Amino acid sequence: MKEHVRQVELLNRASGEFEPADVFQELDDKNFDDFDQLWKPGFSSPAPDSHWDWVAKARHAVSSMALETFALECAEHTQGLMLVNLASFAKLDSQRGRDLVYVELLATAPWNRSTPSQAGKYKGVGRVLIATAIHLSIEQGFGGRIGLHSLPTSQSWYRVTLGLTDCGYDVAKDMHYFEMTDQQAQVFFAT
Repeated sequence: MKEHVRQVELLNRASGEFEPADVFQELDDKNFDDFDQLWKPGFSSPAPDSHWDWVAKARHAVSSMALETFALECAEHTQGLMLVNLASFAKLDSQRGRDLVYVELLATAPWNRSTPSQAGKYKGVGRVLIATAIHLSIEQGFGGRIGLHSLPTSQSWYRVTLGLTDCGYDVAKDMHYFEMTDQQAQVFFAT
């Protein structure tokens, strides 16, 4: 059942004002409808994540004890979605084998994505979802450790902006793998 996790704020780039937003655990029909009716038509060109079937992923997550889904809603629409796995382990030498929250998928609505010619509508969607994964890691007793594989367009954001460690190219996933240690999680919340 969909459950409210916390209230946050997102910056509306057009108005320069912060607007209230809500993080929910578990997706519902409203999130599915937003994805099908608003997100899919909003992809002006095939985005690397436009083929992700959030309905199927969320339904599978409900039947798994290891998977959780999250939605970020603002202005009556789904602004971001995330799927995490609680049964994963760190790969960094200093953390190897320790539990972490693995971010399977993270996506922001097409209208929130900045392009060279236009800024997205809301700033902070991805950061709020990553913070949610870190909070979940802390709640699970994992110390804030998270891991994820990144699409090429997001590598710099994870490495530079959020401060995750780039563990290098993972041949099996054909993507770069990133991790955040418990110490990096503390720095993330301090900034």
